[in-house]
Amino acid sequence: MAKILVVEDDLLFRQTLETLLEQYHHSIQTAESADEALARVKAQNFDLLLTDVRIAGEVDGVETLGKIRKLQPQIRSIIMTGYSDVDAPVRAAGLQADDYLLKPFKLQVLIQSVQTVLSLEARQPKILSLLTAAPGQAANRALRWFYDAHLHQLEDHREQAMRQFYLLVRSKRLSAANALVFFSLWEEIELDFLKHGSPPRWAQLVHDYNRWGKQLLELQPAVQRTSNAITTKAFELLYARVQSGVLQVQHLLKAILLLHFPEARKQSVEDFCTFNWLWGEGSDQGDPFLGISVKGYKLVRQHSGGNSAVRLYEAEAETLPHEGDRVLCLPAAPEFEAMLQSEVNSQRARLLQTIHEHHFLFYSSFAMSLRAKLPAEGMTPGAAWSLLRSVFVQVAEFHREGKASGSFSLRDIDWPPNAHCYLSSFSDAGYRDAHLQLQKSHSQLSEFSSAPEVLYQATPTPASDQAVLGRLLFEVIFGGKYPDYSLRAHIRMLGKPESNRAFAPYTERLKPIALVFYKMAHAEPDQRYPDLAHAIEAMDVALSWAP
Repeated sequence: MAKILVVEDDLLFRQTLETLLEQYHHSIQTAESADEALARVKAQNFDLLLTDVRIAGEVDGVETLGKIRKLQPQIRSIIMTGYSDVDAPVRAAGLQADDYLLKPFKLQVLIQSVQTVLSLEARQPKILSLLTAAPGQAANRALRWFYDAHLHQLEDHREQAMRQFYLLVRSKRLSAANALVFFSLWEEIELDFLKHGSPPRWAQLVHDYNRWGKQLLELQPAVQRTSNAITTKAFELLYARVQSGVLQVQHLLKAILLLHFPEARKQSVEDFCTFNWLWGEGSDQGDPFLGISVKGYKLVRQHSGGNSAVRLYEAEAETLPHEGDRVLCLPAAPEFEAMLQSEVNSQRARLLQTIHEHHFLFYSSFAMSLRAKLPAEGMTPGAAWSLLRSVFVQVAEFHREGKASGSFSLRDIDWPPNAHCYLSSFSDAGYRDAHLQLQKSHSQLSEFSSAPEVLYQATPTPASDQAVLGRLLFEVIFGGKYPDYSLRAHIRMLGKPESNRAFAPYTERLKPIALVFYKMAHAEPDQRYPDLAHAIEAMDVALSWAP
């Protein structure tokens, strides 16, 4: 459930949006003008702003976003418009809006946009995220990612620039021809980043991404450039997929890596799928699997392109039609068998059936996950502990069996109605995979699901799970989000002076468990509790919680 502010001066459409979003269990506040919206924002925090461009009063929706961002910098945003304002998309791109919808649109398009934008903060497990990390550098620079401010700055500017491109394409303000020129210029910078992006180059790369972003807002490229690797036909398909909502910003951030480095496409099922959704050839045959049932699950909606070699569906259990999960359709070809087995062995998915020359992989408990059901405002430490204690006990039992994972997230925890939370899977495959990727060139450096020692330690220990559980407790208290983006890294580096200073402002909300949390989540494994049982006891004492 998220807190959404809808700013729309058309009463009927505003009521339609409010009713629709409430059906998806979101909490809705409405306003018809900038003044009314600002009053709402001053009274409470919101997760998402959904605003029309034309609203009552002298201040339009884009300018309203700018004013709201000054009060709530973390707020996500979707801009809607029903008229051709040539200036609004450029201003929205400059403000880093998350999406731009042109009226009239189908309400399902809006729901898809809302779900996508709200999920941007959280790292989903593997393929369900479509893409959760940007391409990074070779292993000898991996450690710098976690606590080098300059590399953080580089990644921030890189993503901001691509977000502007995405928004200008979504709003149809950037023509396909000019978009291809800009993307060809992007390709040059990306290849410099991927091949030569060592620390001495970071400052120049920040400058290059900034300059590219500024040229974007002028809508005319300073120089004409045509890529040798990207055909006009391939780019037109990519352009259309962005406009249709199939591709997101995080897909585009990985586009050049997967295009130029074939080995990167085979690192995981996720990378293989992403490449197909970016660069797969088109087809006019429609979706052959939409509506079919596979082992009791009906494929009702698609979350990827119908013209892709791989497809991700929302599925409904036929015996429980209101329970939604994800099914991935993957070609049944020999070259993909290793990736398939890796995905199944990791316990992230199970193979439903192989039919129609395709494998159908089932990703369970998406709708029932703690991340999906977590209140956006978060919880008190006591309520969070009451919710997660059963998971702590479950993991402690795994430790007694000699098992350790070192990598799981809120989406791996089920929260059934009127029942205790529990981990739906417990495997070290995610941790081991992350460690291996961090040792390879072009690895994913934004690895935030694993314990900090994944950088240098190949195998997780029970102490690794202690750090992960501490992080999840923090996320539950803060509603599944980080109050400050950089905290994702600093929480994993507790014990370092810089990270301790970044963490200090949030200790007040963590009381009375702040010290227990700090010890559990410490970056150095030998500084954590001797075992999880001691951590559970310390948490019980701090909260006077009686099992």
